[in-house]
Amino acid sequence: MPLHFWTTVTHLGNSALLLPAALVLALWLVKTRHAPLALVWVLSFGTAVLLVLASKLAFMGWGIGSAALDFTGISGHATVATGVFTMGAWLAVADRSRRLQVLGIAAGLLVGVLVSVSRVVLNAHSVSEVVAGFALGALAAALPIAWAAGRTVRLRQRWVPMALAGMLGLMPQMGQPAETHGLVQKMALLASSRDAVYTRHMLHREQRRR
Repeated sequence: MPLHFWTTVTHLGNSALLLPAALVLALWLVKTRHAPLALVWVLSFGTAVLLVLASKLAFMGWGIGSAALDFTGISGHATVATGVFTMGAWLAVADRSRRLQVLGIAAGLLVGVLVSVSRVVLNAHSVSEVVAGFALGALAAALPIAWAAGRTVRLRQRWVPMALAGMLGLMPQMGQPAETHGLVQKMALLASSRDAVYTRHMLHREQRRR
């Protein structure tokens, strides 16, 4: 695949776009009288995002990572893309047949896989980091989906999740890095009182010295 394809795909995991999208899904659920499902989604997805943030702060601020696994923090792109697109795709068909629901979930997970692969191709993350992100994002979507199993989910304005997916795919910032990365770096420096954040190069350099 050409590089342009992967820079386009990786944009679909931009947290600056997907965090608001996750909130829109929750508000839509509340509006359609599914507040309990919205709460489970917010708690599940919010916990996943906090784990990503914690892993990044731990490495950037204190160098907590694994040189053996080439791990410096959970991939935020892989996590939020997998979580939001899987949840959104399922919601679009949540009151349809089981087969359509499975296809919707599979479609969302496929987007998560593509975004995860794009991060490795673009040298933004290691394999271990995107695998962790994909698994975390899949779990964040699986919990509310499993909670809704056996419950009646009748949705109105089902175009909302599909419109969100279309909007995210057409946004003009394709390929541009998420501004949240710089914010996390500042948070790490503030919390650790360091002058510079730890880097992947530093992690492997310390490993070679041992």
